[in-house]
Amino acid sequence: MKTKKKKSGGGSGGGAQQFLLLHGEKIAVGVVVVVALWFAAQGLGYRSMDWQPNELETLATDAENNIRNSTRTAEEELAAANVDLDRDHAAFAEQIKAPIPANPYRGRALWNPAPFPVQTGTQSQFQGF
Repeated sequence: MKTKKKKSGGGSGGGAQQFLLLHGEKIAVGVVVVVALWFAAQGLGYRSMDWQPNELETLATDAENNIRNSTRTAEEELAAANVDLDRDHAAFAEQIKAPIPANPYRGRALWNPAPFPVQTGTQSQFQGF
C-alpha cells in the first residue's frame, strides 16, 4: 500500500494558514512601515499642491517686497539672533583652549578587583573596596 507524501507549503490542507505562517511577519512589518510613513506625513504637515500660478506669483512678490523693505540693521539682526556683541572673544578663545583637569574624572584606582569575598587561607576577606 502506497502512502501519499504531503507537499510542503502547498496542497489542499491549510492554504491560508500555511501562507500566514510563512508570510505573516512580513505582512505585519509592511503594515507597521505604512502606518509609520502615514504618521510621518501627517507630522510634517503634508498638504496638497492645489495652488494656482497667480497665487504663487503673489506670494513670491510679497516675499521679495518684505525682503527689500526690511529696515533692520545688522546689529538688530544679531540682537534678534541672541548674539552677544560685547563678548571678549580673545578671552573666550583662551578659555576654550585651556586643558580640562582630569582629576575630577579619575577613579580611585586604575584597576578595581571585583567586590566579592575571596578565601585566603583560613580567613575570608572582602576585596574591591
